Amino acid sequence: MPVIFKIRSRMRTLLSPAVTKIELVGLVAWIVVLLIDPMTTLDLPNITVTITLLLVWNIHCKTAYFWVWRVLGGVYIFLLSLGFGHVIAAHIELRIFALPLAVIIVVSSAILFVAVQDYLLSAVLVWAVMWPSLDLGLYSGLGIYLGIFSIASMFIGVTLSFTYLRSMRSILLKESEFRALAETDFLTSILNRRAFMDTFQRSLAEGRSGYFIMLDIDSFKQKNDQYGHDIGDKILCAMASCLKLTPGSHSVGRIGGEEFGVLLLGDDDAVAHEYAMHLLANIRCSVLPPHQYTCSAGIAQFSAISDMSAVLKCADINMYKAKHDGKDRVFQNGKRIGP
Repeated sequence: MPVIFKIRSRMRTLLSPAVTKIELVGLVAWIVVLLIDPMTTLDLPNITVTITLLLVWNIHCKTAYFWVWRVLGGVYIFLLSLGFGHVIAAHIELRIFALPLAVIIVVSSAILFVAVQDYLLSAVLVWAVMWPSLDLGLYSGLGIYLGIFSIASMFIGVTLSFTYLRSMRSILLKESEFRALAETDFLTSILNRRAFMDTFQRSLAEGRSGYFIMLDIDSFKQKNDQYGHDIGDKILCAMASCLKLTPGSHSVGRIGGEEFGVLLLGDDDAVAHEYAMHLLANIRCSVLPPHQYTCSAGIAQFSAISDMSAVLKCADINMYKAKHDGKDRVFQNGKRIGP
């Protein structure tokens, strides 16, 4: 998933509690206004606005879809403005409050959006809805000031929204970078043990089934001692590249010094076996002589009810059977796979 979409989703997660509370305050204020004089305010349009506001607020609180959440924020502000505008238009004595109310709505909604253009569109709609409610006679000869108030409120809101969102994006980008560093093995640039095991645990929690493959580079210590650690690092990086480039895996990671893990999803033994044999073939030719190397692999099948520790132990036992059988082998259930 591109970083920008991860950041937007994270921003939505962080903003949702505040947005929910602010919208609830607006709802309460709207209902209080209706209850002050219910004989004149509880007409069909206002009842419709109230029901729709409650529906929009409820969906906005619960939706998991980013674009739905984004659109509903603007719909909520539009409906609230429409309701207040209708009440003010029906009561001449309230028209003096139309200007400050419009300014309050425009400025206070600045932090409710994850994109400045969304806020700007919302602010324009607020003024478009509230403008007919203004008693322009009150501002006779003062039209320029009225225009300044309108434009200034939008500029203040845009500045607040832009500054707030830019700061939040900057913080979340840094957070994303630190998270990537914390989850990535420094040498091989694939998942480290903790991140890989977290992925495995999530797969089990989500009810998925599949195969865990444990791989260990054969005679790695001897190669390190014979050729030096720079060649050892080259072999580790080549191994990681093979894991990343061999298609079919759900997740790959370095789980020990020269030990690696692979998660495959599904329940077809033939697919898992074909993947493992293909991977070992790629590994054999990933480094040129005299530094070529091989791997031994152990496969353990898992399901939603499996215990992760038991799966790891099973794969480990199979992997050591592969080593004792002559290395560069794949074992599952104590039996050799392939030729």
